Amino acid sequence: MAQSTSGTGWYTGFGMGQSRLGFKTGDFAIGPAGTATTFDESNTAFKFFAGYRVLPWLAVEGGYDNLGRNPVTFTNAGGMARLDYKVDAVKLAGVGSFAFGNSGFSAFGKLGFGYTRVRENSQNFPAVVGRGELSGREWQISPVVGAGLQYQLPRGLALRAEYEQYHEVGDSALPTGRARAGLWSMSLMYLF
Repeated sequence: MAQSTSGTGWYTGFGMGQSRLGFKTGDFAIGPAGTATTFDESNTAFKFFAGYRVLPWLAVEGGYDNLGRNPVTFTNAGGMARLDYKVDAVKLAGVGSFAFGNSGFSAFGKLGFGYTRVRENSQNFPAVVGRGELSGREWQISPVVGAGLQYQLPRGLALRAEYEQYHEVGDSALPTGRARAGLWSMSLMYLF
């Protein structure tokens, strides 16, 4: 993670990618008999982050991840209802890296925690699943782990490809529901 001129210092970055949610399907089992539930488990995501390299191979990093909106639909004889499941998080992690000689490539691992937020809004719930509309949010602390590759470019720029996994977001059964949340991303960084 170090520039050739300095092994320590600040960096910042922006990334985009794809989120993937693994819903706990039992948490969303609502409605009368014969209700079919479908999950849209992937969406476009983006992130911002900044960190400080304490040592050439060790950094402390904080950031914000927006994992997009993942609809859950409920269908039965009464029609179709929809629940928009939106996840974002602020996070803090330690990042350890290993450089592959002078090639400009390095591998890194990340371990920390995120303060995750699930926001939900429902449509057509009373007619289809027989309960009131949902609108709320749930905050929770979740472990986050990640790994990836980074390539050093000229003029203090770097490219980063990584995968991050939140252990679990949300809370037991509806009105929130639980999911495992992951994020694949490509980021452009600037190292000060």
